[in-house]
Amino acid sequence: MHLSRKSLLTLASVIIVVAGGLYYFFFYAPNPSDTALSPTAPASAAEVSFIALVGKLEPITFDLTLLSDPRFMSLVDIRTEVLPETQGRTDLFGPLGQ
Repeated sequence: MHLSRKSLLTLASVIIVVAGGLYYFFFYAPNPSDTALSPTAPASAAEVSFIALVGKLEPITFDLTLLSDPRFMSLVDIRTEVLPETQGRTDLFGPLGQ
């Protein structure tokens, strides 16, 4: 089997990309100091204010007793059935009566 130069370069490129991907996913360990958000980084006044406000928020809770309320249970579905329409003219811009 004789490979052309173009096929050989394409095959070599694919092998290099796959080997690089395997190295990145299985052997590369990122340095913790490379992360953008490190806990020791100095925070701006806006960040400190935002973090303080988020800390004051209460967790969201939902009152599920509404679902067992008799008024909720008595609701009915008022869907309207959509009836199929007849097909119109095949050529909207053609002369009438054809």
